Amino acid sequence: MKPFVFKHADARWPEGATLLHAYLAVSDQDHSLRDLVTSANEALKDFPLTPVPLQWLHVTLDQVTDCHAALIPQHERDELVGELTKQLADFPPFEVQVGSLLTYHSGVIADLHPDDQLAALHRAVREAIRTVRGDDAVRYPWGLQHLTISYAREEASSDEAQRILRRVRPSHAPLHVTEVQLVDVTADSAAKTITWETLATIPLGCQ
Repeated sequence: MKPFVFKHADARWPEGATLLHAYLAVSDQDHSLRDLVTSANEALKDFPLTPVPLQWLHVTLDQVTDCHAALIPQHERDELVGELTKQLADFPPFEVQVGSLLTYHSGVIADLHPDDQLAALHRAVREAIRTVRGDDAVRYPWGLQHLTISYAREEASSDEAQRILRRVRPSHAPLHVTEVQLVDVTADSAAKTITWETLATIPLGCQ
C-alpha cells in the first residue's frame, strides 16, 4: 500500500476546495456493517492506516466534476436536487452485501455485491447530474463499487494486511440502500479524512 491521494475526476483534489458528491451513507440501522468495520480497523491498528470513522462511512455514487462546490449557486443546487428526486422516484430500496475485506493499493476497502442495482442507481444519479450540468460534470471514473474502510498514510505491506483481514469474522454484512445524499465534501489530504455537509437527502422510490 502507498499513501492515498484524493481525486477530483482524474486529477488531484484541489487544496482547500470542496466538491459536490452523491453518496450512500452507512446509517445507524446497519449495525452488522458497523461491527464489521470496527473489527477490521481494530485488527489493523498497528498499520499506518487512517480508519474512516463510522459516521463518515460512505459509497460514492458520483462526483460533480465540472467545478468546485463554491462555484455552484443555490438555485443550481436546487435544480440538481429536483432532477435527482425525479430520477430516483421509481427506484426501489434494496440491499447489498459488503465484503470481503480487501487491501487495495492505497488502503482497505470492502467489496459490494451484487452489482446490478448499484450500477443502475449510479446511472440514474449520473443522468441527473448530466441533465443539469452537462457532460463535463460526469467525468468521475466509476467502476466496481466499494466501501472504503481506511486510507493509507504511509507505505505498508498489502499481503500482510490481507492475511490479517482474512481472520476477521464474520467477513460480510448487509448495507441497506434507502436514500441518496447530495453532499458538499471536504478532503484533508494530510489527515487522510473525508467529511461532508449534507445538502439534501433523496429517498428511493418516493413518488
